[in-house]
Amino acid sequence: MLRIFTFVLALSCAAIQADHARAEANTIRVAKQFGIAYMQFMVMEDQKMIEKHAKAAGLGDVKAEFNQFRSSDVMNDALLSASVDFVCLGIPGIITIWSKTKGTPIEVRAASGLNVSPLILLSRDPAIKSIKDFKDGHKIAMPAVKVSMQAIMLQMAAAKEFGADKFNSLDHLTVSMAHPDATATMLGGQSEVVANWSSAPFQYRQMKNPNIKKIMTSTDLFTEPLSFNVIATTSKFRSENPKLYAAFRAALKEATDFINADKKRAAQIYLNVTKDKMPLDELVEILGDPAIQYTTKVGGINAFVSFMAKTGTLKNPPADWKDMFFAESLSGS
Repeated sequence: MLRIFTFVLALSCAAIQADHARAEANTIRVAKQFGIAYMQFMVMEDQKMIEKHAKAAGLGDVKAEFNQFRSSDVMNDALLSASVDFVCLGIPGIITIWSKTKGTPIEVRAASGLNVSPLILLSRDPAIKSIKDFKDGHKIAMPAVKVSMQAIMLQMAAAKEFGADKFNSLDHLTVSMAHPDATATMLGGQSEVVANWSSAPFQYRQMKNPNIKKIMTSTDLFTEPLSFNVIATTSKFRSENPKLYAAFRAALKEATDFINADKKRAAQIYLNVTKDKMPLDELVEILGDPAIQYTTKVGGINAFVSFMAKTGTLKNPPADWKDMFFAESLSGS
């Protein structure tokens, strides 16, 4: 009788444990954008790192889905509608969505940094040597007008060049265009798009054309290493899926270490996952740029908060920029 009781008790405990594991999501949906800034996601996807860490945490077989988006404004909508669980955002993106969701059950905060990478404004018009040379009729392509990292940096540059009250004087020239499309336009025939504020590897690909020149780079505007992206999720997802949330962060750290240990192998994975036709050696050369860093540490946040609050773009600024980050994300580990 004791054996039967022990057996039933063991089954009951196993069932309870299984129910607890099932209480967390069995699918995790990650949003990514175009470019090598999101290489950790490609490595995580290829090496099934989230699945590995989820299983080690006792969550069983978890499915990881990686979805492609044009820019952070589209991803923010997907996150708020619960269509995805983690998004990669530029600094203006996390500032905007935190401000909109502050104090709600779906308050969005950053879970980690992702990278440091220079963003370069390029022109294919020889008459344009600085932002002072843009004229009506010129178009400047970027991932998203008004809200993207590039859009806010253009405003910062305009404020510096023309005066604080003219920060938005070039906004009417900007057009939303995904990086691959903008690159094709810059390298193609006639178009009203004469400039592109892009990111790696697209900006490096464009600069191989001798007719395309650098106008300015993000490093002209900031004195500290600038986080190109952070990863964000909702407080709701984090509280309801603590093990899965931790598994994602563990997978991200593993992918970051993987890239920094073997950039050639990481580059090959990126090309395989994205189907990009760029030669491997060319991509490895780009990754050798010391300005491109894969790191979960964050930097440059306060400069954007201050600028966006000053210009009125941000209606509900945080008392401290760290308020927009979960505590564990600030450790950079």
